[in-house]
Amino acid sequence: MTKRGTPGCPRYCNNCKLDCTCEQCGYCHSCQTSTAYSAGGTNHLWRHNCTGPDPAKAKTDHVPSVGKFLRETSDRFAQYCVSEVYTIKIGEDKKYFIHSEALRQTSPVMKKHIELEMKEKTSKTIEFKDIVDNDVAFTLFIQFSYFGTYGYDDSEKEDALHVHALVYVFAEKFEVLELKSLALKKATSLCSKAITNTSATSLIKVLQFILPETIPIIYNSTYDPNTGKYPSTITESADKDAISISTTSRDGFRMLLAKFAAHNIDSLRRNESFMSVLQDQPAFSADVLLFTGASTGFKTDGKGCLEF
Repeated sequence: MTKRGTPGCPRYCNNCKLDCTCEQCGYCHSCQTSTAYSAGGTNHLWRHNCTGPDPAKAKTDHVPSVGKFLRETSDRFAQYCVSEVYTIKIGEDKKYFIHSEALRQTSPVMKKHIELEMKEKTSKTIEFKDIVDNDVAFTLFIQFSYFGTYGYDDSEKEDALHVHALVYVFAEKFEVLELKSLALKKATSLCSKAITNTSATSLIKVLQFILPETIPIIYNSTYDPNTGKYPSTITESADKDAISISTTSRDGFRMLLAKFAAHNIDSLRRNESFMSVLQDQPAFSADVLLFTGASTGFKTDGKGCLEF
């Protein structure tokens, strides 16, 4: 019998090339964008709900990342699932159970904690109570540990920028550089979409609303010795035959928030919460001044990083 999701299936979807069309509704549920659709327990079979949004109106140019997760991580799962399960406590009342190998392979800090627990032969329980040890961030860290990415891409979620910031500072503390970079790229994409898409007026309002809550997370939990300095400077020599480019290392998420705020300063100055943050966060205020009135625009490079 031909497995579902393989080219041999008579209903194979040539659009996403990940699934077959549904026998009930005739549409490919792997192409759907609604959370009403979710991946099943195997790589070739999908559990779905045909009472979800009208498939004819759904976007078919996007493959849900969950489908990619399940199809690209079988070897990783096999390695992780034979390792011991550890209990991770976040704060006072949150407990998570995760394979030790998933933690060891993802975070050098987690690896040290596990090796210490193994050496002391204690209860296989690790507890974190720091302010950046947020349960939302840890949940997404677990996703990243198993799948190599995390799913919080919906720009309609009002707290998306806030959540990406939580993941960013969590990843910095636990030295998960790929996760830190991913969180920044997701946040950059969100801000870029709000600015460059003229029809995204509701999105930009949401981001401006959540911005005052996001700024302290980044500026209180990241280290940047070059506050108030532009990340790169281009100067011409006296004879104009040579160009010198000096680069100053700056925290990426700080620069993103400062540039986004500067780009929207006319509307943000009417936001009392934002003005309060300007007073409480002098480092942020100094960074905003770097981009206020600048004509560089809000551009990203081919890798999803902010250009200066």
